[in-house]
Amino acid sequence: MKLRCLVTVVLAGVFSSAAATAAYGEVRCTTDSFGTTTCRDSEGKTLRGHRDSFGNETWRDESGGTIRGHTDSFGNTTYRDDSGTTIRRSRDSFGNEIWQEDGPGGTRVRGTGDSFGDRTYRDEGGNTVRCHTDSFGNTVCR
Repeated sequence: MKLRCLVTVVLAGVFSSAAATAAYGEVRCTTDSFGTTTCRDSEGKTLRGHRDSFGNETWRDESGGTIRGHTDSFGNTTYRDDSGTTIRRSRDSFGNEIWQEDGPGGTRVRGTGDSFGDRTYRDEGGNTVRCHTDSFGNTVCR
């Protein structure tokens, strides 16, 4: 699942209205043989996610909060949390991502990739998160 790191870092930052995604520290994510992705941040908070056969995602945190995601036929993904907050992810022809929270003053995060497959995410305040996936499929974001 390509969003394992991003859901924890970017979405958690947007849904909690924290402008500084870098405040989440390091996040490590792994996917088990059943396709469940588990992400843990440097404070020990856990988020688990799974994608069904239709491409719908469901993410749950340890306190029972849920984020649901759906990808349309154009590859755009819409995430919605329990309180109705919505964030949309779109990609351009170069694979760059734009994450936009709906509503006035919604946070915007841009994601770019390099030739090594590493991703860099920047919010409007200049905060940066870098993610690297190793050969085993484990992702670390700092």
